[in-house]
Amino acid sequence: MAGHSHATNVKWRKDRQNQARGKLHQKTRRDIELLIREEGKLSEKALNIARQNNFPKEKVYQIWEKIKLGKKNDCSQYFYQAPFGIWLCLENDVPDKLATHLKLKKMPLYLIFNYFQLIYVLKLGGESNLLTECLMTDLPAEAWEKIDYDEQKQELTSVEKETINTIKSIISIKNPKLTIVEEKNFWKAFFFKTLNNSEEKNYYSQLKKELANIKFYSNIEEYK
Repeated sequence: MAGHSHATNVKWRKDRQNQARGKLHQKTRRDIELLIREEGKLSEKALNIARQNNFPKEKVYQIWEKIKLGKKNDCSQYFYQAPFGIWLCLENDVPDKLATHLKLKKMPLYLIFNYFQLIYVLKLGGESNLLTECLMTDLPAEAWEKIDYDEQKQELTSVEKETINTIKSIISIKNPKLTIVEEKNFWKAFFFKTLNNSEEKNYYSQLKKELANIKFYSNIEEYK
């Protein structure tokens, strides 16, 4: 006997399917948002992308309304291209003189979503089994596809702030034994670059030194 029940096998397959659907959902949402930002409008092309990937049309309109109302991300608002294929997003702008010195080229902000993804994080306190029980009871099924949970660190991460806010609400109302220790967000690069020679490494060392007073994220793997 294999030692696995039919119910366990079904649950395993369902979890894998949900995970795959969740990744497709996130990619489709990102593609639609990028297209709307680039075109500056809600076009038939964006709706076609949604139809082809079974992405709800009402969510496309929600994305458009969010962009149209000018809601901004509560993290970096500046995006630069540096030499050697280095990309930077910053929480504060770089003075023109310093940007010229470092050979930084300011890029349109909407392009940041081609290279970086904003990740929201909740670090929790309390028993991890309480969190699982709390969320399984009250979190909508579709929201499960939008979160990752590190049980060891007791951290929840999501690319959607609305999902994090829903979880915060559930915790505060349903389970006072769980606490939110820390809430943060950061930019994660889609494509990482390694520093291959001394010229690139020296430039990046200078870049970090000159921008020491400005919090920034880059696509360099060595940067922490």
